[in-house]
Amino acid sequence: MPEQISTNPPNRQLYLDNLRIYLTILVIFHHATLTYGGSGAWVGGADLVDPAVDAISSFFLPIFNCINQSYFMSAFFLLAGYFTPRSFDRKGLKQFLKDRLIRLGIPIIIYTTIIFNINEYMLDVFRGNLYHIRVRYEPGHLWFLKALLIFAVGYIIFRALADRIASKKRIELYRETFPPDAMLFLFIAILAILTFTVRLVFPVGVWFLRIQPGHFVHYIFCFYIGVLAYRGDWFRRLSKKQARRWGIMSLVVIPLLFVIGALGGAFEHPEKFVEFLSGGLHWQAFAYAVWESFLMVGIIVFLLYFFRERLNQAGSIAKCMAINVYTVYIIHQTILAALQMLFLRIDIPTILKFFFVSLIAVILCFSLSMLIRRIPYARRVLG
Repeated sequence: MPEQISTNPPNRQLYLDNLRIYLTILVIFHHATLTYGGSGAWVGGADLVDPAVDAISSFFLPIFNCINQSYFMSAFFLLAGYFTPRSFDRKGLKQFLKDRLIRLGIPIIIYTTIIFNINEYMLDVFRGNLYHIRVRYEPGHLWFLKALLIFAVGYIIFRALADRIASKKRIELYRETFPPDAMLFLFIAILAILTFTVRLVFPVGVWFLRIQPGHFVHYIFCFYIGVLAYRGDWFRRLSKKQARRWGIMSLVVIPLLFVIGALGGAFEHPEKFVEFLSGGLHWQAFAYAVWESFLMVGIIVFLLYFFRERLNQAGSIAKCMAINVYTVYIIHQTILAALQMLFLRIDIPTILKFFFVSLIAVILCFSLSMLIRRIPYARRVLG
């Protein structure tokens, strides 16, 4: 007997809006960790580093950071890819491209020319350089929008070629079912090998053309697998049994990072271990690529089912948040950095500071977003 699929109508996708809200909030929390002990660079550099003063933070925040990194941006790309074919089919090539240039290009221009330099001046004032004004170009966290624009152009080229070759048929894999576990394991193996290979040249933390190639194997895969998921109606066909299985396996795999750490020298030489983990011809780098790839697939599979079956409703607050997530993503860096500067000299446990700053940032970001979207023509860009 075939496994039961969701009875939710295909056009009822409130759960995907709720998933986007969750991921956007997670972005804010993730970036907050970068000041308080998580791994990675953040706006302000050393001036906005507030080292953990309690044992809980020094343990929890790096782990929280690693788990998030394994899947949360990949999930954003998956959803972006999922909605791309429907948008293209509804608007056509020219209108679709115009819409992408407006929706993605204008925020990039505004951020790189205005918002980023406001952030830099805010930091200069914080450092005491009140009259130090400079202008730089930096896409910052909007590398995500740059990547989406490139992926959208890639999709346009693919559609133009595919429609010319076979105007009546489209590529549809697993049209009647969600990809089986064997295929998911194959995905993980390929992703791990490719990620490890890319990180031989571009370790995690190394930027090239203002992106981190060390993460882009997952991002490219998820965007275009999202396209296939839309065509094959995969999200609705994901069964409870398969989703639970991948959720349980993910819970089992998460602690294996500690095993990799124990065997890889994390306790004896932590800085050397982080270097080996990030990339290069080291077994730690390969093990981390496998761990990260497994969690990316496993957690996303589970979240798709969980949100579809448990969080497929939206009250007035959720609806309001859903239409503001894009704006929140664009503006959150400025608000979060300002809050971190205000809290920098407050003497409380780091873990509490992390949660206070993150929660306040979430509230302020969504509140400010509602005001920004009232600006004339803003909704044409921000949705």
